[in-house]
Amino acid sequence: MEMGFNVWIIIASLILLCSCIYFEVKRKNKHWLAARIVSTILLISSLVLMAIPTFHQHKEVQNKNALTVITAGANLDSLSKIQGKKYYTDPSLHQNLKGKANYIPDLAYHLAENPAINSLQVYGYGLPNEELKKLKGIPLNFHPAATLSGLIACNWNGSLKQEEVLTVQGFYQNNTSKAILLKLEGFGTTLDSVSIAANAHHEFSLKHQIRQNGKALLQLIGLTGKDTLTKEFLPIQSFAKTSVKAVMLTSFPSFEYKFLKNWLYEQRYPVAFRSRISKDKFSTDFLNRDSLSLANISANQLQKEDVLMIDQNEFENISSSTRQTLMQAVGKGLGLMIWVDEPNPNGALQKRINQVENLKDDKVLHLNIVDKQERLSDLSTSLKWHLNPQKGQQALINNQNQTVALQELYGLGRIVYTTLQNSHQWLLNGHQEDYANYWTALINAVARKKHTAISLNASDSFPTINEKLSLNITTEGTNAPAVKYQAERLTVNQNLLYPNHWEVQVWSLTSGWQSIQINKTAKDFYVFEKQAWKSIKLSQTIQNNLAYSRKTNIEAIKASTNEITYRKEVSKWWFFPILILSASFLWFEKRHYAKS
Repeated sequence: MEMGFNVWIIIASLILLCSCIYFEVKRKNKHWLAARIVSTILLISSLVLMAIPTFHQHKEVQNKNALTVITAGANLDSLSKIQGKKYYTDPSLHQNLKGKANYIPDLAYHLAENPAINSLQVYGYGLPNEELKKLKGIPLNFHPAATLSGLIACNWNGSLKQEEVLTVQGFYQNNTSKAILLKLEGFGTTLDSVSIAANAHHEFSLKHQIRQNGKALLQLIGLTGKDTLTKEFLPIQSFAKTSVKAVMLTSFPSFEYKFLKNWLYEQRYPVAFRSRISKDKFSTDFLNRDSLSLANISANQLQKEDVLMIDQNEFENISSSTRQTLMQAVGKGLGLMIWVDEPNPNGALQKRINQVENLKDDKVLHLNIVDKQERLSDLSTSLKWHLNPQKGQQALINNQNQTVALQELYGLGRIVYTTLQNSHQWLLNGHQEDYANYWTALINAVARKKHTAISLNASDSFPTINEKLSLNITTEGTNAPAVKYQAERLTVNQNLLYPNHWEVQVWSLTSGWQSIQINKTAKDFYVFEKQAWKSIKLSQTIQNNLAYSRKTNIEAIKASTNEITYRKEVSKWWFFPILILSASFLWFEKRHYAKS
């Protein structure tokens, strides 16, 4: 079709050229005849060359076994410095790369059709993770784009209990010359904020205690003056606080136990408290619950509790039968928390933990909640001992490289050990939030697990509209759940290792809160717009390409270069000046002749 069009253009142009030359020759005034004929030829020829694509032979030296791929973020001005033919796989780049690179609709298919290609040169933000997986180990040399500005990492506990503290943490890259105010907004007010210095890579942490119940949509906003640089949504779900029934057994009265008992009461935990006064005398207290007998702890009674807190002396002084009853209850799901003191070679704990003397002279603890990577306020104390995690034990609270609290599984239950004896100093110093975070972390780790019948988690941190999303479902039984999404029944895939774990694939056509029915129980998840969290997604793409590049070790591939010759289209702008000059001469000559 295009060839036929070109032929007709040439025929019409030849007829027009012959006619113009004929009239020029027949004109009475023969002045400047040769110049007029040359100008006419140039005018019509430039018109033809602007209408019909023209090509010339171009030679380049390139690695004949390498494929150069341009992705979003590549510096378009420097493409001419890249040797060899260039390609792109993202159709959104067509307008910017037209005439500069060739489009490949399916990279995996192109590589399969060209088995001689043994490496890739990738420029820009990199290939999507889906395409990296299809490369099947083909080495990749990655040339990343310039450093991104904005949010490059962010996570938050989007599913939490009422009155639990929401923590939003991440990294912000500020490439501007002005400081940025990063704010967490929601419920009609600013919940927390932090300042990001100019030209800095800043780690941030924003917190707020959630008192509302249900779904909510918060905002993370970055401002410089009146200009908004960043605005992202943070979906959260807050569930009603579940009651944790606690029993405290102490060998002596102390401020640590008193403050903890009062805090548990204020947080509406049902608490039964027993403190030893003498060998057979105790003081008891019952808060948010009815009284019960604490003189002798029975198995039936422990079955109704969620966590038992006890100090080392009391644990070693109770009778062996009571201790056996207690450990049997832990094996059935009860949580046990023990305040650890000095090592006792003959004690009941000696075989379970390894206490190490603190040889540092530091009088200030820099504590960190391990699983949340959350830093607590400094605490003034003289810590004599720390714990050395053994096989099967996991650190919960660290003081720099020293473990202050750890946990271990025991049957269906858990045991938590802590050497910190004066956490109440946080309250005395006005750091109520740090005290709450510390004890919430320990209690959540150790308390009896009350499993929900169904749980739902998205495999992607930022589910996006019009993209495939995997949802992970956990059920109590091993029967396949009935799953419906947007009134359609979905197929579930069972996990090979965990028979009560399932996976479904959904494709959301709308953004916002989405509901999925699992065994007639509604579960909610949030789907973001296409442009949401763009800087984080691009940062992750860069990291994925860097990791793939390091893994495939492109340096092991020997470069084999050759000179290639291919047709390159001549820019139509080269013919435009010829058109203007020749047309101007003919116009000028005719005007000049008319005056003569």
